[in-house]
Amino acid sequence: MTRDMFNTSIGPFDGKSWEDILQLVFKQKFSAEGYQQVVATPGDFGLEGFTLKTGLAFQCYCPDKNHPAKELHEIQRDKITRDLNKLRDYEGEIKKRIGETQLRVWIFVTPTIAKNELLAHARAKEQEVRAWNLSTLTDDFTVMLCDLQHFLVEINQMRSATGKAMLFDDSSPELSPLDQLPEYYETNIRRKCVLRLAPKVSVDNYQSLLERLNGISVEAFLKADAYFREIEEKAPTVYFSLVRLINEYEHYVGETGIAWTGSAEDLTDHVRVGLASRISSELSPDIDETTASKISRLVVSRWMAICQLDYE
Repeated sequence: MTRDMFNTSIGPFDGKSWEDILQLVFKQKFSAEGYQQVVATPGDFGLEGFTLKTGLAFQCYCPDKNHPAKELHEIQRDKITRDLNKLRDYEGEIKKRIGETQLRVWIFVTPTIAKNELLAHARAKEQEVRAWNLSTLTDDFTVMLCDLQHFLVEINQMRSATGKAMLFDDSSPELSPLDQLPEYYETNIRRKCVLRLAPKVSVDNYQSLLERLNGISVEAFLKADAYFREIEEKAPTVYFSLVRLINEYEHYVGETGIAWTGSAEDLTDHVRVGLASRISSELSPDIDETTASKISRLVVSRWMAICQLDYE
């Protein structure tokens, strides 16, 4: 069974993993303010934690997947509305849990804010909530929106403390786009195959060898993106790490190609073996050597098509 995940610059999250890391952050960052987690049994009542001393209330939300901006905005807007309504609907239950504390700021923590229109919605909702005159809220009750960057330092600290590598990327990794017509990529691959087979240009079956090599390379290129989509669907966390590794190795390929003085086939082999080795080393045991070899073969054909790997 696969899990939908939301990709961020520091990795993919679902609702549980997003709240899990943030609970660690809140407990460390707001300990002196008396942070208390609200375990979701029988319900979270519109907040997943609060501070006894300062009246901060926290609600975590991670989308189930990466939506278009307009759709994500609507999802976040409706989520805020539903959860703020819970403050009124469960006023008595919330009072039992926060005691004499009054909630001053309700903080919606989500990986990214899709549109700044969400700020306008937050302002309108906080006015509406104030008008309810709830005993659990202050008169100047405020709705605040926080994204990943608000807690990036603390999240990286928690990742480090739990044995995970800290990441400093600016955005979620993505494969280089395919934005040309198919003929463009097929022409590039054939040109690269000609260069790879240059030492054999005089042999009797040269044309047959060229057609076979070109066919193998085109087939690998055509299979690559579908294979990566399958990895993303079945193992989003592995996919994130894999694409991040490929993107960085891609820079090495471009620079190496410029300075390379050997044959085109030697460069191809050097890149393919090097990538497979890097994948096996960094992503084991999630990816074994055989799978690493297959991924490398598909990626190298893709690079030949989009010209990240060139010989001239």
